[in-house]
Amino acid sequence: MLNLPSIVSRLRQMRSPSGCGIIVNEHTLTAAQTRKHVDILGRWFDFIHHDDLLDRIEQPRRRPFCLLTFDDGKRSVYSTTAPELERLGVPAVFYVTTQFLADGQPLWFDHYEALLASLGSAPFGLERETVKQLPIDLIHERLARACARHGVSADTRDDDVQAMSWDEARSLAQRGFTIGAHGSAHAVMTRETAAGALAGIERSIADVTAEIGRPCQTFAFPNGNYTAALAQHALKCGVRTVMTTEPVWADTRFQVWRLPRIQLFGEQGRLKIDLKVALSATGRVLVNPDDTGRLYARIARLSRDSTRRSATVPVKVT
Repeated sequence: MLNLPSIVSRLRQMRSPSGCGIIVNEHTLTAAQTRKHVDILGRWFDFIHHDDLLDRIEQPRRRPFCLLTFDDGKRSVYSTTAPELERLGVPAVFYVTTQFLADGQPLWFDHYEALLASLGSAPFGLERETVKQLPIDLIHERLARACARHGVSADTRDDDVQAMSWDEARSLAQRGFTIGAHGSAHAVMTRETAAGALAGIERSIADVTAEIGRPCQTFAFPNGNYTAALAQHALKCGVRTVMTTEPVWADTRFQVWRLPRIQLFGEQGRLKIDLKVALSATGRVLVNPDDTGRLYARIARLSRDSTRRSATVPVKVT
């Protein structure tokens, strides 16, 4: 039965080195939410810098680690979240959608949420179950048409919608935070042509390197959807780590091109976060927010079964 004592018991078990740690996927947090999440996670984990991630996975310690990451590059992470983390002495990675920072145009899902808020439901062809199945150009085309028809647009005065600037991203890097790449247009890479997806990954990594003035170290897939070929292409473009949204703990079972992240949201409190962290340790309960459900758990099971079968095949001596 899942109750507070059982969750706490499970979290205490996680102090063993075998767990390694977690990579947390956030988006926007208020100052109060930032303090709350740091307080909740800090009871169980050591907060680490991205530079230390691979060493902590390879050489676990008694107390597991937590790497905080924030996706998209909204201005609020610069104006609100980062100063609070800095005050608390907590490092983080900020993954930026590079064209978003360059042109300041709201990301497609902010237009989408504005449309839903205005109409109460999605127009035909933009249903939630449909929209993430579309390539980015078609999403933009349908959203532009619907927003024009209904006189709706995202509120660019809102720091949770507006992009940070490249100057602000450089300031974060100079203050010790890590700036990672998150695609150029927040396309779901597995919905793009192979050439388009590869180019989007390469372009965003190159943009971060050029704008920040140092090699981009890490890439996170928008929406979490990836293939091995796309992830390994990111490594060829020079990054050291590639992030997904598979909701499990990070340990030596994961290659650097498919590191898992556990998604949290600002409104979640202690019980919800403790529960999510505990369930993620099972490696099979939580649903992947990339819309593939628990496919990650089936793949992991098949991989373990294949490894065991290989280990039991007798060696023929001639």
